[in-house]
Amino acid sequence: MGAVEGMSFPDQLATITGRPVFNAGVSGQTSDQIAARQGSTPALLTLPNDTLPGSGPVTVEFQTTYPVSAEGPGPIAGTLVGVHGMLSFAGGLVFASDTPGGATSVPPQSPFVPDTFGSQREINVFWMGGNNFYDPVGVKGDIARSVAFLSTGKFIVLALLNPGSEGRGTQTYGEITRLNADLAVAYPDNFVDIRAILVAAWDPAIPGDVQDHANDVPPGSLRNDDQHPNEAGYALVAQTVAALIRAKGW
Repeated sequence: MGAVEGMSFPDQLATITGRPVFNAGVSGQTSDQIAARQGSTPALLTLPNDTLPGSGPVTVEFQTTYPVSAEGPGPIAGTLVGVHGMLSFAGGLVFASDTPGGATSVPPQSPFVPDTFGSQREINVFWMGGNNFYDPVGVKGDIARSVAFLSTGKFIVLALLNPGSEGRGTQTYGEITRLNADLAVAYPDNFVDIRAILVAAWDPAIPGDVQDHANDVPPGSLRNDDQHPNEAGYALVAQTVAALIRAKGW
């Protein structure tokens, strides 16, 4: 969000590091959706009549969260009660088995376990919780489970950003800064306060930036809208993450 094609944070990080960077961001997703998509906290699904038909797709009757949504990421592969298939979104979650066989009993709230891939072992950058910061316990739990799910200690947790309209003294400002403080304590060697770094990058020659700095929000010169960074903002994020990767020898 917020950058032109090829200038997102992952794109710029790939350019700086010279490494492939997989962009797993999906607009609007909450931390529990991200954790479910990663596999650390699988979504629990209930099917009509608690049955998976032998062929054809089935629309999920109830789900604890949506690993896939209208915004993406597109169908994801995984297993439901040991049956492999694809989970997609078509107004609701739809599971389609790709495994030959007859009808299968599916107990209520059975976990959909997504296929894992290399990211479990590579450097992971977690920037999650911006869409459900008002549930700090949930966000912290989702991040903790996502970190524990990794088979490597190479991970980075980025601070959440407060919108330009939610400066010092607002409820949102308080909730986000408290959550960031908790994350800093939980991950002292892996946390990056990118919010503070962006706030500090204001331009004193721009009146709007001067006001943003006084309000303790990321400056308008680095934002595309009220909340999302623009290309210059994402460049600063990418440079900061790349510097930490180099410093840690990853």
